[in-house]
Amino acid sequence: MQQLVLLFFIFIITAYWIDSVQVKEIAKKAGAYACKKHDVQFLDNTVIKQKTAIRRHPTNLIQLQRTYTFEYSIDGTKRDSGIIITSGHHIHEIQIDLHTFDNQDDA
Repeated sequence: MQQLVLLFFIFIITAYWIDSVQVKEIAKKAGAYACKKHDVQFLDNTVIKQKTAIRRHPTNLIQLQRTYTFEYSIDGTKRDSGIIITSGHHIHEIQIDLHTFDNQDDA
């Protein structure tokens, strides 16, 4: 019986790991696409998972919601951060702040 429980937990952990790898790849492609769409540079070709939460989908389905950050550059010198939020295997939201501010003296 203990072996069966152990195998069940190993299966759950492996399934979660495989799912996480797949969702990270989806988020990475979405970040690269968003950067290309906004004509900015997607830096390091990666996303970093910041948070995982359990959320209820509007259809009452319970899903994992993952929040990833990524870095991009508008001008090639300064790094800015963006956010990608996924629900299950779908992109829920992408946040990119494209505002630039000139450092000008008023004198």
